[in-house]
Amino acid sequence: MNQSRYAINAYQTAQRTLPPLKVVVMLYDGILVRINRAADAARRGDYQKQFEYVMSAARIIDGLNRHLDMERGGDVAVNLRETYEAVARCLFRSVGKETAAEACDRLVVAVRELRDAWAEIAGMQTTPEQQAEAASVFTPMGSA
Repeated sequence: MNQSRYAINAYQTAQRTLPPLKVVVMLYDGILVRINRAADAARRGDYQKQFEYVMSAARIIDGLNRHLDMERGGDVAVNLRETYEAVARCLFRSVGKETAAEACDRLVVAVRELRDAWAEIAGMQTTPEQQAEAASVFTPMGSA
């Protein structure tokens, strides 16, 4: 099964079996894993891998962005859309730059704050072990 199909199946399974807020938190966990991997790749000077992880994170961000209900979401939806777009822009601008790892590290802090806010709303814990476990649902073994 290709990676894209695997991710779709994982998301559909999670959507059927988990509360929606928990799925949102898990998606944020997936973004964080990918941004951290992009930072590590940049530190190694592997800008191709960094780009792959940035693209993977951006796909999740795009999915969250596209599912915002702009009619009923009010200012919260508008602010989330602006945040998602800003995070994606910063990620793309970091690729191949000397300061890429530091830019990714700053984005991790910002995205983690959002993730933790959603986790609090969902009544979830925020331990690194739980984040890694949640992120693995959306990541096939050994892939971005």
